Amino acid sequence: MAKPADYVVDNDTGANVRSDLNDLFEAIRQNNGYGSEPTVKYNYMWYANTSSDRMAFYKANATDRVEFLSLANGNFFGPNGSASDPSYTFTNSASTGFYRSASNQIGVSNNSVNTALFKTTGTEIKGKLEVAPASGDAAFDIKTTGNANDSAINLIADTTHTTGGLSIKRLQTANGNSEILHQGTGDFILHTETEADIVFKTDSVDRFTIFGVGTQEGTMISHDSTRNVLTTAGIALTNTSNDNGAGFEFVSIVKNGTGVGTCVFINRLAAAGLPDSGTGKLIEFEYNSSNVGSITTNGSATAYNVSSDYRLKENVVNLTDAITRLKTLKTYRFNYKNNSELTVDGFLAHEVTAVPEAITGTKDQVDSNGKPIYQGIDQSKLVPLLTAALQEAVVKIETLETKVAALEAG
Repeated sequence: MAKPADYVVDNDTGANVRSDLNDLFEAIRQNNGYGSEPTVKYNYMWYANTSSDRMAFYKANATDRVEFLSLANGNFFGPNGSASDPSYTFTNSASTGFYRSASNQIGVSNNSVNTALFKTTGTEIKGKLEVAPASGDAAFDIKTTGNANDSAINLIADTTHTTGGLSIKRLQTANGNSEILHQGTGDFILHTETEADIVFKTDSVDRFTIFGVGTQEGTMISHDSTRNVLTTAGIALTNTSNDNGAGFEFVSIVKNGTGVGTCVFINRLAAAGLPDSGTGKLIEFEYNSSNVGSITTNGSATAYNVSSDYRLKENVVNLTDAITRLKTLKTYRFNYKNNSELTVDGFLAHEVTAVPEAITGTKDQVDSNGKPIYQGIDQSKLVPLLTAALQEAVVKIETLETKVAALEAG
């Protein structure tokens, strides 16, 4: 322990001057490491209080001191401070830094405003977090190495909203899969690994489910607590580009060459309380908000409907000379290149000139990349012509029958 020094070398004999100098240098070497406060204090004087195990220095008034470092372990400490006057600040900003807001709580202050508060019972964070990672690094990485059911992130609402907040967990379930949960009255559950399910809930009731396992693989189900049907349009998908892109695309992949996958499954349930007992529209088609067709069911069969109300039409005339037009239709038997084992009856789209509205596309058309844009045919559009031709044929048959009957009678 250093001998107290007053930092004054008296005008004395050589031995006494030497003793004063030795005391002075020893005090400097040990940062005035006295067992108690020095008798003589100077402004900005360092002071190692070996009794309290603290390093300090005196302020400009040479009376008040600031203690900030433990002599034993080097830990920093200081006054509690506040958001407007943090204990540990940064250069050029005396109001930005860290402070102790209460027992076991650390606050972060930015320009006298509390921006984050870290507690032992929870975490309250305000403001913004920005991370600019290097290529391939995570922007934010939170891990838990404890129990498998511990939360990696747990955001809790205040005491008046106990069911809110967000909890993201990795739960080890009975079947060995993992779950990430959003807990509360509005739940979001995502099963990962082998299950790969997504479930949306409200009040613990399933509202929308996407299955990815077992017999329900690739199934999307919308739920209602009383009817098990989607009562309003829940999904609107629009493609506004000019590249013939799909607004929504369903793909069913047959695994290992077995089984038949269903791309889209539509089920109108005959649930209790529904007046139509499950009958009605399965799909409705609109153009510019006007109905142009639908797919309906009567509970046992399906109908594909186009708009045909007389109130939608004008310039209505009888269809004539149908047999002449019918004769231009060429029929063939063929198979498609992607299914050589199946032979079918049909037409070649570009040859069906008698009913042009039955054909879509243009012969030999390609896109900007040279990929074929194939023509299509709606064979139901041929029915009016076939009907008119048959009616004309019936008239001719009836005329011939009348003449034959007259000849036979004569």
